Amino acid sequence: MDLRQLEVFAKVFELKSFSKAAEKLSISQPTVSAHIQNLEDELGLRLFDRVGRKVIPTHEAKILYRYAVELLKKKEEALSELLSVTKKSKGTLRIAASNIPGDYLIPHILPKLKHIMPEVVIQVEILDSKKVVKQLKEAIPEYDIGFVGSKISDQKLEYKKILDDEIVLIAPSYYRSETIKIEGITKVPLIFREEDSGTRLTVEKALEEKGINPIFLDIVAFLGSNTAIKEAVKKGVGFGLVSKYSIQRELECNRLKTIKIEGLSIKRSFYAVRRKDITPIPAARTLWDNLEKFFNSVNT
Repeated sequence: MDLRQLEVFAKVFELKSFSKAAEKLSISQPTVSAHIQNLEDELGLRLFDRVGRKVIPTHEAKILYRYAVELLKKKEEALSELLSVTKKSKGTLRIAASNIPGDYLIPHILPKLKHIMPEVVIQVEILDSKKVVKQLKEAIPEYDIGFVGSKISDQKLEYKKILDDEIVLIAPSYYRSETIKIEGITKVPLIFREEDSGTRLTVEKALEEKGINPIFLDIVAFLGSNTAIKEAVKKGVGFGLVSKYSIQRELECNRLKTIKIEGLSIKRSFYAVRRKDITPIPAARTLWDNLEKFFNSVNT
């Protein structure tokens, strides 16, 4: 039994699929099947039942998974400590970020990151805030650190605030009014983010605190990014509620305008998040320890 076999086994166990495990591990499905078959032969046990297209872990697989997770964690911790001894960050720093941090904030700090960690490859994947947290909570996380627009409490996670944000109402540049009364928000066509977006969660909470139930909003579309919302607003589809960090270029070019909502200010913060119980790789530790220095120059 080797660690690579256990890594493949753990991924099949978690995803309940040979094909999805192959995709996540960037190997072929026959290779996944071969690893599992060799592991089963070595142990003399059946680890998965194949029922049609379903992959069902056996009782023995559930026992093995508990130990596999611990062994794989120890492997990562050992590699992390060995890299620390060299006092030189190498390898890949895997970041999961929600839309605004991933699209607008992390690119801003990349020059600083590359300056102090020139040998590190920065890999960023854009997910909604809930998925970022969900990925970090996996038994073997695929990411070293996350950036989110809403704080989802969990004992396994540690948060650090990086920036304050404001969510603003945007309209096409030709729209004449500069303000809208708060009760008027239910009368204009709105373009909203998807269900698990940190932006949407913040907007809905702010409206509810003002006695406005989101179900009474005139929502004409749900779109999966601030960029998509901005483009739809430019075309006159409706109004959007987006981060102030996402619209600076459009305001400068007079392609969008902001509309003040009287009696409503939608504030939030962005956070870095990581696991408490996993020793971070050196690059992730360097980023975490320097978050304030990296982000203090991000401005609107």
